[in-house]
Amino acid sequence: MTLTLRMAERLLLGDAETAPRDDVRFTSVCTDSRAVESGSLFVCIEGERFDGHAFAEAAVRAGAAAVVSSKLLDLDVPVFMVRNTVQTLGLLARGCRDAAHARVLAVTGSAGKTTVKELIAAMAQQDRSVSRNAGNLNNQIGLPLSIFRADPKAALWVMELGISKPGDMDELGVVASPDMAVIHNIGCAHLEGLGDLDGVARAKASLLRHLRPDGQAVVNADHPALLREALALRPDLVRYSTTDKDSPYFCCFTHNLAEGRGRYFIRTPKEQGHVEAPFCGAHFAENLGAAATVGHLLGLDLAALQAGLDALHVPGQRFACRDLHGVTIIDDTYNANPISMHGAIRTAHDMARDNGLPLVLVLGDMKELGNAARSEHEALGALLAECRPEAVFFHGEHAEDVARGCRCNGLVRPVAEPDALLRHWRELDAASSAAGAVVLFKGSRSCRMENYAQALRRELDNRREAHA
Repeated sequence: MTLTLRMAERLLLGDAETAPRDDVRFTSVCTDSRAVESGSLFVCIEGERFDGHAFAEAAVRAGAAAVVSSKLLDLDVPVFMVRNTVQTLGLLARGCRDAAHARVLAVTGSAGKTTVKELIAAMAQQDRSVSRNAGNLNNQIGLPLSIFRADPKAALWVMELGISKPGDMDELGVVASPDMAVIHNIGCAHLEGLGDLDGVARAKASLLRHLRPDGQAVVNADHPALLREALALRPDLVRYSTTDKDSPYFCCFTHNLAEGRGRYFIRTPKEQGHVEAPFCGAHFAENLGAAATVGHLLGLDLAALQAGLDALHVPGQRFACRDLHGVTIIDDTYNANPISMHGAIRTAHDMARDNGLPLVLVLGDMKELGNAARSEHEALGALLAECRPEAVFFHGEHAEDVARGCRCNGLVRPVAEPDALLRHWRELDAASSAAGAVVLFKGSRSCRMENYAQALRRELDNRREAHA
């Protein structure tokens, strides 16, 4: 942690007012008073549910050495009065970013940001020290907190950036000021804020405006709208592909392995070969291709990438495969948008087809699609008609839209809670239609599809115990 009281004064006031002998090195920066420790800087954030200003006194009692506030507060520690505490949080984080020795790599995309971040970090850790966001702390509050927690002596910081409306990326880009930016895909996500796919492309590509003068841009060339917007900002960008076999940076999925693992072919200007990953499916090739391209630019080879894959802890609820009493449970419940939903279904379909097993889909709404919600759910239904699973159970208000797009009478069955799924499952089981099934769970975060996955796991465990 490099932030001190005098440094904060210079960043926020233009000059340091505290005498050098009275300077304080903050032990942490907190927006949650429950996380405050002795020597913390507490930043009051006014949110939808809580106002941090109401907890400022408690933060001081817990040991906060200073407070950032947009309201008048009478406290026994220095108080920085500012107009906007969230923007101030970003300004302080940018100061820490500039003071650190690390090279900063920023990752963004519509689906798979966290996986790409974790993969790049695991690969780079083979020969250097690395810091990265914890979890998905990637917005205007999470990114600064991640920077404050990063090791200022690390060689590389890998930071994911998440946006939902115009202007978000400019705010995050100013804070991160990356040396390298990776944009690994775009899709119909956050359309309520970003409008349409072109709006997503513009917003994601705007990260490249904030690259340092000698920075590098890595962009997935498989998305024409993204590539167009990115080239307008950085004609010297490095492109990779999962479809153009002539691309100097190329990655494709070759086949499934046991236990949800997959084999991929990778080519860079230096070498080519196969790697084995703790995930499978063509939709993960975008993630792996981004990591392979970055690895080559960082001077790493495919052996380092494989070592990173071997050490990778795949984030939870991201296509996590588990064999449970003969049924393959795929927990991909963290979130969903059209690009990730279609990719997950196609991969689950291929897994079931390749092993001659039935496919059961337990799906939920894809949120934040704005005016495209109906058409995107109808398109999902059309994909289901193409894949022809054994059964589809759908949670959410768009079940009728999915059924309309599917045009297969009775295939899409609405479910409102996990017990309804279990009743349908028992019917399938009694008819031997679910024997050895591959079951995919996926939906937007607010659908809490993990509750459905947990219910089926309990059902399978209980049935096993009953027959033991």
